[in-house]
Amino acid sequence: MSAPGLRRGLALLTGVGMLLGPGPGLAQDNINLYRFVLDVDVPESAALVALDETPTHVLLGAAPKPLMATLVASRTSETLRPGLALDVAPYFLFGGGVRSLSRYRSNSVAGRLMRVLTKTTLSAAVVPDATVADAWRVGFGLRTTVHDPHDPVLNSPLPEKVADALASHGVSPPGDAEEDVSERGVDISTLFAEALRTMRARGDIQISGGWGVSARVEGDVLSADGLTDTRHTFWVTGQSALGPRFDVLATVQGLDVWNSERALRAGAGVQRKTTLADFRAELVFDTTDDRLHPAVAIDLKLPGCTSVIAALATVPGPDTRLLRAQVQLRGYFAQCP
Repeated sequence: MSAPGLRRGLALLTGVGMLLGPGPGLAQDNINLYRFVLDVDVPESAALVALDETPTHVLLGAAPKPLMATLVASRTSETLRPGLALDVAPYFLFGGGVRSLSRYRSNSVAGRLMRVLTKTTLSAAVVPDATVADAWRVGFGLRTTVHDPHDPVLNSPLPEKVADALASHGVSPPGDAEEDVSERGVDISTLFAEALRTMRARGDIQISGGWGVSARVEGDVLSADGLTDTRHTFWVTGQSALGPRFDVLATVQGLDVWNSERALRAGAGVQRKTTLADFRAELVFDTTDDRLHPAVAIDLKLPGCTSVIAALATVPGPDTRLLRAQVQLRGYFAQCP
């Protein structure tokens, strides 16, 4: 090959390499997944689902936040029940956020299973027992998202754009363990807002499911009689974005499934999203009393990664439906404005 031909060949290979290779700010394949948790659609605590103390009975299908704490207060004509819940992703807790971007995006069996693992949370909660004085009910839950087309790491160039934005301002690449790059003097909020719009524009359906168990605590917890009235629940829920600000939700839940009083709850709802708050309305059928139960809720976003939910719902009572008012204050881990 002549010298001019060799130079043209090298130039062509260089150009192809620049197109296929990572951007200047993402010279390495490793990223920290938790830099890209969007501040949107915070699902209910799995342990509170087990305790039947969620604001509404139609549950969100979105992926969970890696860490969340919830304060709850429920009021019916008969009881006032304060409570506390904590949810955490074990993968997050043990520092598993550093991943190879190409492997995370892989559609191999291993890649898919690893994405499910990163979106699996464990949960614990406690509330006063509604039927026995001076007793408490504890709940434990496991929740996972099995299909998440709104994952910005998987389905958007957000990691590359954030890396390029930092590099273009002369900011050194973040270390693998760095989970928040918003304080590096570069405004990347518009990139997260763009990623959120891109994810919702995909439509599709997010699918999550979970299992929970609750029990009454009396006397010595470590004794054989310390935990009584154990109840198991399983659920599957879906959430579909029909537009930039409108979702349709559906949930099927098995209640107390291993006891003779087992029941089925199924329902659908809608969610109207705004900048400051999300509004939800639903209707479910519960075979506990063979009745329909409506509910409405407002999820108000507060400064930082916090929100407050206020809800009104009917729930099965001893003789008739009861009206329950509930307020939840939640703090969670995400990239919040």
